[in-house]
Amino acid sequence: MKHFDYEVAINQLKLDKKAKLNNDIRYDFIPEWAKSEDFLKRFLPYLKIVGDSREQNKWLQKACDYYGIAFEWAKKDSKEKTENLKEGDYTFKVVFGNKTYDYTGIVAYERKGSVSEFYNNCVGRKKENGTSDRERVEKEFTRFNKKGYRKVVLLLEFGERLIDLTDLSFGYPTRDGKWLVKNVGNTIYSTIMSWKQPNNKGFEIIQSNNHVRLFWLFLQDCYYFFRNEIRNECIEKELVEEI
Repeated sequence: MKHFDYEVAINQLKLDKKAKLNNDIRYDFIPEWAKSEDFLKRFLPYLKIVGDSREQNKWLQKACDYYGIAFEWAKKDSKEKTENLKEGDYTFKVVFGNKTYDYTGIVAYERKGSVSEFYNNCVGRKKENGTSDRERVEKEFTRFNKKGYRKVVLLLEFGERLIDLTDLSFGYPTRDGKWLVKNVGNTIYSTIMSWKQPNNKGFEIIQSNNHVRLFWLFLQDCYYFFRNEIRNECIEKELVEEI
């Protein structure tokens, strides 16, 4: 195989395509912009999303159930000798009948559900001990680097582009019953721009105000990472030429 072809590659690697995780994917409900033959037929049936069982908002698991995508919760169970995800809210596996590619501890997706949540991550402090929420979050992202994660992605459920964040604000009630609106966009934008650099925390960003769009952007990100993994495996085995 002179040039990389995903379908040819999984055949040459002798991956068992008959043992699908799920045959009931609701293809008709998938957005048109997300559709491609390799993604739909040769990746999604073998994909399993793994979520940390401590995750508060379960919308992503519900989306997997709705579209027919395999999903499991990573949870601590001493009898089964299983653990929560150590870092991040989500990761994924690609499971063929005869081989499993597990990206736990390798790829992590960290979800941020609201403007107020991330703003508190930037500047918040716990009243009981005065510790900085920002310090906690920075240490969390630093752990990704120290543990050698190859890919870390921040899933933002607000904004469609980073520049959109500069206009963000949220309202909150004061103790005296008044309602205040706080502009937080510049703080969030500058923090993300600094943290995401490869010489700082070095994470990638996927964002959308729309859960459907964010969900499929997320799954396609998993696909393209895995596609490159297959390509690199073929190069190592000299099944394809490196260009």
